[in-house]
Amino acid sequence: MLLASACAPMTRPTSVPGGDARAIETALSRHIAVLSSDAFEGRRPGTEGEAKTLRYLAEEWQAIGLESGTNDPANPWYAPVDLVLSMPSSGSVSFTASAGTVNLPADAVTVFGTQRRDLVRDAPLLFVGNVAPVEPIELVGRVPMLNYAGPASFERIEHLASSGASAVLVMGSKADLAPLIEARSHGAYRLASDDRPLAPVVLVVREAALAQPGVKPFAGRFLDADRPDFKPTALPLTLSLDTRAQLSDVRTHNLIGRLPGRDPAAGAVLVLSHWDHFGVCRPEGSPDRICNGAVDNASGLAMMTELARLLARGPRLDRDVYFLATTAEEWGLLGTHAFAAEPPLPLSSLVGAFNLDTGALAPRGRPVAVVGQGLAPFDAEVRRVIEATGRQIAGDATAVRFLRRQDGWALLQADVPTVLVSGSYADEELLDRFLRTRYHQPSDTIEGIELGGATEDVLLHLALIRHFADKGRYPPRAE
Repeated sequence: MLLASACAPMTRPTSVPGGDARAIETALSRHIAVLSSDAFEGRRPGTEGEAKTLRYLAEEWQAIGLESGTNDPANPWYAPVDLVLSMPSSGSVSFTASAGTVNLPADAVTVFGTQRRDLVRDAPLLFVGNVAPVEPIELVGRVPMLNYAGPASFERIEHLASSGASAVLVMGSKADLAPLIEARSHGAYRLASDDRPLAPVVLVVREAALAQPGVKPFAGRFLDADRPDFKPTALPLTLSLDTRAQLSDVRTHNLIGRLPGRDPAAGAVLVLSHWDHFGVCRPEGSPDRICNGAVDNASGLAMMTELARLLARGPRLDRDVYFLATTAEEWGLLGTHAFAAEPPLPLSSLVGAFNLDTGALAPRGRPVAVVGQGLAPFDAEVRRVIEATGRQIAGDATAVRFLRRQDGWALLQADVPTVLVSGSYADEELLDRFLRTRYHQPSDTIEGIELGGATEDVLLHLALIRHFADKGRYPPRAE
């Protein structure tokens, strides 16, 4: 719980000359060009791309004047995170209805296991629709089945897979499922310390499934998912499968830097941004095989690095500021969960955390959205600082869609006040266009990115960090 706000007046931060804004934009472009280049191979955890990424960031941060923030002499700068990589090996799936076996074409069903062997026999299907139900569902021994609803489905699939289900079945068009199949074919990570069983994922082409005689009698139920009163419904189908996967250990790293303050006993502020992406994400023979991740999330890393530079150049702050580049965000916020499980400082000493993700979308002069609004006790203070800079705050209809899909969610679960403040999440049309055309695809390159809004967001975070690192303006957390 936070103490009441100090009574120090809120002043509008000194404006930054246009030349300095142009310098920030130039620096952001330079960082993004390096981090999203083919030489970095898409920044996949456990690869040479990781080594290049962390070496580049560490050299930049040290030149700025940051110190190691791991607080571990045995592991300066680089905090190890141990993962398990599961690579699909083989698998078979069958369906049974009351009238007998439902035969689907071989190319209409794809299964990905996460254990050395997954074996399921006659587990009943439960259609759970397009979005998460309001009330929790008992999934043990069952197979939740959902319609693919774009990138928003990724987090839901992972959640269902870790909820005790026997398997998770995703139904969509062949084109819809293609990115999921491609991503899963390159394996999936989990924390080595996480011993929760993860259910296998079965992908089924909708057109092929609905054409089967054993499915037609109840195919109309799938349309009910669009109704406002939709509730999960049992289907007269069971699933059996037998899958195998190859498991291997992967050591990856979070990078942690620190800008020392005058009074570390007053707590600290955390800035974070994930460094990882999907690496070589297309098969041999494809014209472009690398998912470079320029917007997601070389832009966030660039913004964090330039924010650190501006803070280091300014007057010394009261509180320490930690800078965290996280690993394996794309596989379930794994690096941030690892940070929260073994933090370099007590989490209770963090007065606030600010996530930077997917920053290079909005043009200059746009409002910002606050992802995580309403979930952290410093909300009102964050809004005061934003308004004092002259930025407008958009509604949270778009931002709320991404709450569980960014690193701040893992910190909120650990009771760390965390928000993501960004112009990119304030424009639904702009963000949806990126999700349709570039998100997690080889087309997410530096060509065509927009840095006007990202530059303004860096300056906004400069004001936010200075405010929360000032113990006179913002008091420490109560134990």
